Amino acid sequence: MQDLPLKRVFTGLTLALVISSTQAAEVSGTVGFTNDYRFRGISQTSGDAAIQGSLDVAFENGAYAGMWGSNVDWGDDANIEIDYYVGFSNDISDDLSYDAFFAYYTYPGYESADGDYAEVSFTLLYSGLNDLGDIAATFAYSNDYFNSGDDSKYIALDYSYGVTENISLDLHAGHSFGAAWDGYGYEDYSIGLSGSLAGLDLAVNYLSNTLDVAKTNDSDDNTVVFSVSRSF
Repeated sequence: MQDLPLKRVFTGLTLALVISSTQAAEVSGTVGFTNDYRFRGISQTSGDAAIQGSLDVAFENGAYAGMWGSNVDWGDDANIEIDYYVGFSNDISDDLSYDAFFAYYTYPGYESADGDYAEVSFTLLYSGLNDLGDIAATFAYSNDYFNSGDDSKYIALDYSYGVTENISLDLHAGHSFGAAWDGYGYEDYSIGLSGSLAGLDLAVNYLSNTLDVAKTNDSDDNTVVFSVSRSF
């Protein structure tokens, strides 16, 4: 994947989706709060809280596009992250579906480094376990992780089991590797509950990982993360 300017990447892909779709689009958004913004086990806010939100457009044929934002804190002048993405999801069979996803991560106003980078990912979701829940497998790849010139790969397994009609048990295991993690590739894990109440989406998870603390300035401690969001 070439390092294209963000405006060309996002505008071009979004325009292609709109042109290719002759079906109605649905616009939605979320606004939320979490006590610690974690990305693959690593805190992006130095263990502090974050306010987050998204705006999305989805088409009936499975295509979608959107943007997502959050505050960040890495101990320097980084203070905001805005991600732009496009993707396509569809069913392969009654029990198997997929989601192909392109994201461009940006950090406006970040003068200490140019960390903007692109990533592609592919997820398979199997829902044929009947009352035993759903399982998903994901592979993500960036050829220039955090604009470092090194590649990063990520694989993950996620399992969700409906404890009640409104509450799910969620399990996650992921592995980061590639040149960007040369010598200290690591795993991240989580177990938690998610559900809805009074129009709010709620989640609580215990997170752990095997990353060397010295690599992330103590931003990878095991922790409990709470989040609440509302869709509109």
